[in-house]
Parts: sequence; structure tokens; C-alpha cells
Amino acid sequence: MARINITIPDGLLEEVDQAAESLGTSRSGFLQEAGACYITQMAEAREREQRARDIDAAIAHARTVAATVAPGFDATAHIRHDRERDEK
Repeated sequence: MARINITIPDGLLEEVDQAAESLGTSRSGFLQEAGACYITQMAEAREREQRARDIDAAIAHARTVAATVAPGFDATAHIRHDRERDEK
């Protein structure tokens, strides 16, 4: 396990020590857990942002496709027709 030295404001160190004590863990253990949680939160935020971009792209593509469909086109009827044809 690596050993590091960091500099943090005195007030934050006091808060870290209080939180670690209230959880019954060491300062190092608390900071390890806090770092792991933060990394997880950031990864989840990036995944949510990517999903939102993917959804926006899918919607834009659907709108492009919809612009090429003739007015009155019944997609449900078309799907049913294809299913019935495939069942034969």
C-alpha cells in the first residue's frame, strides 16, 4: 500500500477526524473510503451524462427517420403485417 503526504486546510482535517471517529475508523480509512465513494460518484455521473447524450442522439435519429415517412403511415399495421408474414 502506498503512503502519501497531502496538505489540507485545518478545518477540513478537523472535520475528517470527527467523521472518522464517529464512524469508528482511522483518518486513513475514512479518506480511503471517501476517495473511493467520490470516484464511484464521478463514474456514475459520467455514465448518466453519456446515457443522456445517447438518448438525445437516438431521438435526433428517430426524428430524421420520421421526416422520411409518408403522412398517415401506420407503423403498427406494418409490424403486424411483417409478423404475420414471418409466421407463415
